[in-house]
Amino acid sequence: MSLHAFALFFSVKLLPLLYAVIGFGALIAIHECGHFLFCKLFGIHTPTFSIGFGPELYRKQIGKTNFRLALIPLGGYVEIAGLAEVGQGEQEHAQLTGEGSFESKPWWQKFFVLSGGILCNLLFAYIIFSILFMVGSPNQQQAVMVAGIVKESAAEKYGLKPGDAIVKINEQSLLQSDGGVMSGADELLRSVIRKNPNKPIILGIEREKKAMDLPVTVGVRIEGTEEIGMLGAEFRVPIPQLPFFQALGAGFMETMRWVGMTFYWIKRLFSQRSLEGAGGPVMIMSMSFGAAQQGLMTLFTFLALISINLAVLNILPLPVLDGGQIAFVTIEAIIRRKIPLAIRNGIHVASWLLLISLAIFLTYRDIATLFGAKFTTLYNKIRGLIK
Repeated sequence: MSLHAFALFFSVKLLPLLYAVIGFGALIAIHECGHFLFCKLFGIHTPTFSIGFGPELYRKQIGKTNFRLALIPLGGYVEIAGLAEVGQGEQEHAQLTGEGSFESKPWWQKFFVLSGGILCNLLFAYIIFSILFMVGSPNQQQAVMVAGIVKESAAEKYGLKPGDAIVKINEQSLLQSDGGVMSGADELLRSVIRKNPNKPIILGIEREKKAMDLPVTVGVRIEGTEEIGMLGAEFRVPIPQLPFFQALGAGFMETMRWVGMTFYWIKRLFSQRSLEGAGGPVMIMSMSFGAAQQGLMTLFTFLALISINLAVLNILPLPVLDGGQIAFVTIEAIIRRKIPLAIRNGIHVASWLLLISLAIFLTYRDIATLFGAKFTTLYNKIRGLIK
């Protein structure tokens, strides 16, 4: 491989992958930092702070805490003295009840320790969105842009490409008279697509400074008993550059908007009893890689959205999540006695097994989606050898 070819491969493939891995690891670190900082604020001992799982790559003792970096950057934990949790290190101090333990603190301090990760994830997203509104979109983006295409979707079938600028749909312009994007252009675009399953629409696009009309027959997905139009394209709208205080306000509103959207999608998954649309670790890393290839602004926007997803998911009252831990300490505060350890551990183990099974299933589906027929063929060969 020539030096030029290696430089191109590094900048197009390896560097975005490195950014994606670092970004995903940073979200975990930010979440765990929330727990860690509240522990320090309330004088709770934290024996271990780990980023990642599996074989240890690096360890350093700072004060009374061992900071460690592990091989698999798909999780992490802060070991909290007096708080026994499945999968959180050796837990030598899990049963500590004296000074410096989680158990010795009042309910409100326990609440903030357990919700610290959620708060920090939301704060990270808010800071990113606020900065984006301060900076604004690059000058060249003056339309709704296609940021990504789903494989084997209607968008791919009919030739829509990342980088295309969508300026109208069914002869309805998405631009203002001054050439800027009209407010709510992306919502209008999505609304028209949703209302036209299996029907033709015309997208007015600009590609490489050339205007063209692109006929597309919208795909379909089933929501309950209703058919919903689906194009299979990810859209990115231009971000206005705002003064400092306006940017802070816009960042807050954008964060709350995505929090609401995340709750909506979780509610839809439960109501439909389907995992359609849910992505696992492989899909998240793949999307992070794709976002990194489009530039740091796109990557940070994507990481802000993932951070919000992590925050909202951790609110759910499942024992292996922060919300479940908050539920436990709240119940104990109300009944004024500890839930028996055997019951807690049993619920935790069952939850972990469920979570691991879900992760394995989503990982399998992610790989099948990303690599399609090649993966299916390899899987069938391996299955044949096992039989």
